[in-house]
Amino acid sequence: MFRLLRFYSIASFISVFITAALLTFFFRQVNIHWINQLAEDSNTALAQTALNSIKPALLRYLDTVENSPPQTPPHRRLPVELSSAIENVMHGTPVVRLKIYDRNGITAFSTKTSQIGVNQSLNPGFATAIGGRIANKLIYRDSFNPFDQATEEDNLIQTYIPVRNGPGTPIQGVFEIYTDVNQMVRKNEHILFIIFLGAELIMAALFTILVLVVRRASQHIDTQQQGIRERMATLELLSNQLLNSDELEKKKIAFELHEGLAQTLSAIKANVESSRQLIGANNQKAKSLESIVPVIQSAIQEVRSIATELRPSSLDELGLIPTIRWFCNEFERRHPGIQIERALATAEENIPLTLKIVIYRIIESTFNNIMQHPHDEWIRLALQIDNAAITLKIGCTLETVQLPDLQLRFAEAQERTILSSGIFSATRDPSGKVTLTSTWSIQETAAP
Repeated sequence: MFRLLRFYSIASFISVFITAALLTFFFRQVNIHWINQLAEDSNTALAQTALNSIKPALLRYLDTVENSPPQTPPHRRLPVELSSAIENVMHGTPVVRLKIYDRNGITAFSTKTSQIGVNQSLNPGFATAIGGRIANKLIYRDSFNPFDQATEEDNLIQTYIPVRNGPGTPIQGVFEIYTDVNQMVRKNEHILFIIFLGAELIMAALFTILVLVVRRASQHIDTQQQGIRERMATLELLSNQLLNSDELEKKKIAFELHEGLAQTLSAIKANVESSRQLIGANNQKAKSLESIVPVIQSAIQEVRSIATELRPSSLDELGLIPTIRWFCNEFERRHPGIQIERALATAEENIPLTLKIVIYRIIESTFNNIMQHPHDEWIRLALQIDNAAITLKIGCTLETVQLPDLQLRFAEAQERTILSSGIFSATRDPSGKVTLTSTWSIQETAAP
């Protein structure tokens, strides 16, 4: 049975969780981009301010570095004026590192002394700045720094600014600062956590509301289905009782016809024949009585035929298999153009008593329905027991009956099968061959 509430709860929980995660991820990307842009712009302004405050001394220092002989190593000690200006820049600001490059990419000065003299001409940030543009990059802790080709231990923003005397003048070097943004990153992560938590709480509330709505709807559906099942069970019970009552009535009428009216007619026929013999063969009255005998005999045969059609006595006396063989022989006799292929691969004792009349009525109604439509001369009938199930198959070719009409055409066979706890199916292949199948589980239909 399909469990709506459980299915919807699981599906909606997964959907809500994925939606919240996607929304958080989307907002995180947007937020990171916005914060990075803001931080980089702020750091650019800070770097530009710092550069302006030390530019005169820095330009003189770069001139000194540039005019030094090629074999002279870069100056490790800054002029007092420049050193004092750099200390003022770094004091009380988030600037944690500072570098100065000459126009060839050699690190002329760095607050990290091990980097002095290192060639950074291939550094993308230096290449951008020496080309006249400002370069910014936010590097997170424990991530690879593509500018310096190293892994950083702190959250930093690098800014590279070209150093020149004025607009349009040659670039004499590059000024770089590293700004500590640990506090900004922590605040950003805190905001993202709050956003994620808020999104999850909102989605959880939405999920709870939806589950309650579906739960209420599921209860209404279950109540309606229970009512439908009860009504269907009542209808099936009534239909089954009607069919059983109909069979009992037919059996009663057949017995009364066979044992009552037929016996009475037989007694009348015997009396007429006896009276004819007493009167004499040549007497006119005897000849009148003699003409009555065939009429009475015909009436007896007709009564017995009606009784048999109502309820074959062989079904109770001999069993289902002999009754099916008799019915097929009679059907072929009444319809000379029809031949019936029979495959009755089951023993009489294996068929539950409650199913015998059901199977017989299905065969009877199906054969009569087949004769109402254009058909071929063959009807295939199979009754077998396999895997604790009884299967009845009836096959024929009905070219004018399409698949959607099959169950309607053979509604009686379907009804009798379902009311006896069986499964009915009707199939049709492109050539027009129709196969009707009724299957019963022996355990479910066995008599108590």
